[in-house]
Parts: sequence; structure tokens; C-alpha cells
Amino acid sequence: MMGYRLTLTKRAEKQIDAIPAKQRRMIVAWMAENLHDCANPKTVAGVKPIQGTRNGWRYRVGSYRVLARIEDDELLIEVVRAGHRQGVYSNLPDL
Repeated sequence: MMGYRLTLTKRAEKQIDAIPAKQRRMIVAWMAENLHDCANPKTVAGVKPIQGTRNGWRYRVGSYRVLARIEDDELLIEVVRAGHRQGVYSNLPDL
């Protein structure tokens, strides 16, 4: 069976690059281990749907959040935002 493909928007890449090195390594390793080629991204530990969105899901990685849009028909997880839990939810893109 084919797993989900993981992609990041340019904005998400920039946000991840801005995170301090230790936490950045933790987040990147977590995404590689839990999201890359996974069978069902909606059953990963620490996942919740984002209220008020159609395809928005959030993953908890320590005190950081990875916000993603999941397209089931394309088997695609698109990370749209990543950052500390305090500021990551403001001005959410259309998910």
C-alpha cells in the first residue's frame, strides 16, 4: 500500500528554519518518522482536527504545533504552518 506524501509550503519551510536548532531537529525528525509515507495521518498520536476548517489538522510536537492540510484523494499531507503553540494559530490560512 502506498502511504501519504509529505510536502511543505514555502512559508512552513521558513517557519521551521526560524525555530531554534534543537527544537527544529526534533520537529523534522518527528515529521519524518510519523508523517512521511504513513498509512493514515489522522491516527497519529497527538493529532486533532482544527476547528472551523475542512481539511485542517494539527500535530503536537512538544510545545510546537505542525498545522497541515490532508488531502485523502491525493494521499497528500501539506504542512502549511509550524511554530510555537502560542502564535501558530493566528491568521490561519484557508485549510
